[in-house]
Amino acid sequence: MAVGGRALSFPARIARSEAALPLGLLAPTIVFLALLILIPAAQAILLSFQAVEGTIGLEAYRRMVSDVAFADSVKNTLLLLVLVVPIQLVLALAMALLIHSRFPGHGAFLYVFALPLAISDLAAGIVWLAIFSDQGYLNTALTAVGLVQQPIAFLSYERLDLLLATVVVAETWRATADGVVAGTWSISNDAGRSRSRSGLLAACRRPPGPS
Repeated sequence: MAVGGRALSFPARIARSEAALPLGLLAPTIVFLALLILIPAAQAILLSFQAVEGTIGLEAYRRMVSDVAFADSVKNTLLLLVLVVPIQLVLALAMALLIHSRFPGHGAFLYVFALPLAISDLAAGIVWLAIFSDQGYLNTALTAVGLVQQPIAFLSYERLDLLLATVVVAETWRATADGVVAGTWSISNDAGRSRSRSGLLAACRRPPGPS
């Protein structure tokens, strides 16, 4: 491309191209992800192969695998995966369909369902701790209405069933919002494509007018 008889430089051609606006809008997010997620993750992976003496090896991974709690950790992680993912998928799809039904006030439900996206994991963890601790809001409410006489130890390792249920509730609340947003967008796109195909088929089946 040339302007006034002069060839534009490569940066100028990029700035004038159709891709300039999308790239410019994506740039802050790419920089944010690179600085706060990708680069620290790469550094953590490199450090995991570094021993105390500064040598490179698999000593850290050998210690991890030989730890007595490693098998239980893997088992609990897989158990959470089996429990949380189906619940999240069902809830996210149901919420997305509810929002897509376009009933009066459906926009407010979208903001409520997407609320976990605006809360940091640290803040959410503090809130859930305040709810499920021995003197937390849930135990206080249950004691006040007379359903329990003593606080329930939701976060005790002695009651793994309650601890697992607590983690499932907190994780489902945190991650379902991503599925709601993605499901709403997907349903809207599918509905738009379906309407476009229906309109095209109707146009193709319409008898031609008199010439």
